[in-house]
Amino acid sequence: MKTYLFDTINRYKRFSENLDVKTVLCNKSWMVFNNSGEKETYIFQESGILIISLNGKVTNATWQYIPANKSLIISGNEQSYMVHAAYVDNILFVLQVDGTKECAFLIDENNRQNFQPKSYNDIKKHFEVKEQKLLQKQTTEYLKTESLVKQKEKERKAKRRKEEKEKRIEQLRFKADGIRHVNGWMQIFIFVVSWILFSILVSIVCSFEKTPWLVAILLPLIGGPCFVFFIPCYMITLIKNKKVKDWKKKYPNDAVNQYL
Repeated sequence: MKTYLFDTINRYKRFSENLDVKTVLCNKSWMVFNNSGEKETYIFQESGILIISLNGKVTNATWQYIPANKSLIISGNEQSYMVHAAYVDNILFVLQVDGTKECAFLIDENNRQNFQPKSYNDIKKHFEVKEQKLLQKQTTEYLKTESLVKQKEKERKAKRRKEEKEKRIEQLRFKADGIRHVNGWMQIFIFVVSWILFSILVSIVCSFEKTPWLVAILLPLIGGPCFVFFIPCYMITLIKNKKVKDWKKKYPNDAVNQYL
């Protein structure tokens, strides 16, 4: 099994501990990358047998997964190796020799048409392209997240401005109502005075020895509503308009004026 010094393997490690090494390795034909032109194929069987084909010459070896340190023991006729699963994607499986930065690169022959490295530089380029795509994906996701955050912040500010505007409008309307309001005691006073004046007028008219029948009829019909309702309402309206006029004169540019 040809290995290569891969100093930056730790930067590319993409093998999750949740993955089952046996499931990844078994029932597949793996071509071991080398730049010698020889075709070396590894077939891992679930029984622990490893079939090695070198240019068509088959050698039976064994392999074993050690859960204690998550390593593989590959034993051949001449030598045994302890390796660790360092990286895997849909094409490439990288085994790192224990305690070194030496790596062997296994290519899934089912997907070999998508990746046919001619040199070690092609292997490195594969990782660089993967890293670049990952970086682009992360950048895109970051920008998308940043955009969503900005959009939510924009919506939050717009909502806050709307609430503040509604609150301000409510305050202005409340203030305007206060300006237009005539004190309750003032209204009662106006109604009482009007009623007293009406009573005095009736008393005066009734004190005459001969009150014209027309006056006697029209006074209650016309004078009553006028003194009891219309005149007090008119006086209250005059007071309201006077208050609003005085306010606008005193504060000509006040925002509350639009609600008066």
